[in-house]
Amino acid sequence: MLKSLQNISAKKWIIISIVNFLIVGIFGLLMRLKFLYPLPFFDQKNLMHAHSHFAFSGWVTQAIMIYMIMMVTGIKVSDAIPKKYQNILICNFLGSIGMLIAFTITGYAFLSIAFSFCIVLISYWFAVSIWKDLNSSNLYKSIIILFKAALIYSILSSFGTYGLVYLKVTHQLDPLKQLASVYFYLHFQYNGWFFFSCLGLANYWVFKTSGITLITERFSWSYSLTVIPAYFLSVLWWKNFPSWLYILLLVTVVLQIFLWYRFFSKLISLKRASQTLKLPDVVNLLWLCVGIAVSLKLVLQAISIIPTLSQLVYGFRPIVIAYLHLVLLVIISLFLLGYAFLSNGLGLNKMIKIGVYGLLIGILLNEFILMIQGIGGLLRISIHGTHETLGIAALLIVISLCIIIWKQKSRFIQRIEHG
Repeated sequence: MLKSLQNISAKKWIIISIVNFLIVGIFGLLMRLKFLYPLPFFDQKNLMHAHSHFAFSGWVTQAIMIYMIMMVTGIKVSDAIPKKYQNILICNFLGSIGMLIAFTITGYAFLSIAFSFCIVLISYWFAVSIWKDLNSSNLYKSIIILFKAALIYSILSSFGTYGLVYLKVTHQLDPLKQLASVYFYLHFQYNGWFFFSCLGLANYWVFKTSGITLITERFSWSYSLTVIPAYFLSVLWWKNFPSWLYILLLVTVVLQIFLWYRFFSKLISLKRASQTLKLPDVVNLLWLCVGIAVSLKLVLQAISIIPTLSQLVYGFRPIVIAYLHLVLLVIISLFLLGYAFLSNGLGLNKMIKIGVYGLLIGILLNEFILMIQGIGGLLRISIHGTHETLGIAALLIVISLCIIIWKQKSRFIQRIEHG
């Protein structure tokens, strides 16, 4: 198996990452079915841990690594990944599979923790390797700043897990400290590593396609630096929260909305004016959903600046789950899928389009029902049929991903042509 992975092309790695996305979907479906049927062979908490950890490392991180490697090395999608990066991708893939199996069987135990720590070390390995190549690349500095910020936040997020380990070793059972550590990890993964990698890839594609850069170094620095104070939005329930930090949060929220508006409006204007930025209908729809979802996320984030509302939202599990799915599924996953089509990592034909539309419907239905569940919980209203509908959404996601992957072998695939 190792020999077969050592010289595979970027395209095959992209397909592997999409298969990993399918695995994430299957585990999500199993979790939904556990609400409806006993399924005694599976433990719900173990499934949840396996699902979330594999989604981070096996799907999102693996895909981002592949796209960043292609960008920095300049290889074509049909070319083999350079050996030093092949080793990183193999280790991340095998470590993610090991973590998936370990969490499913044992939950949080020695083996699953060991695999998780290995994944952290691999993220350090990748960050050091790609950082060196970024320094010698010909990319615009404004784009390089985004990627370096993403790498820094990837490393920084791991300190949240170290915090949890420290609390457990020292027998500090304060749930608020544990929650703060979990949110530290999630924040710098979601809003740092994931988001800025995708933002960098989007700007790289725009520049590569049109020869125009939409962002300045000041934009990249400003947006990147807002991530650190934004973390405190999730811990506004701290006692004696300083007023100066609250003012800084207000400035951060406003600045993020302003910067995103500037970027998104420039992108739309350039797309309308440029003949080279024509997107396939499928990708155009996916990325439009991403843009709307990011805008919605920032609005919700701004609303959460109210301390009492922040405490209610960040302390209420259904709302947290809905928010996490909004970022991971709607924003990050749809962007990465669209980028796979644009990079020719995935082919596109009529049946695959149907698969993409089905996936989009499943994801949006999932997010809508999660929102309904959250609102119902806040109002203490039981809404019937939500678990069944979430099961249908999960099944639709799995079937759609199966169609997309299966049809990659079709000889009728039409590759997207740039320009």
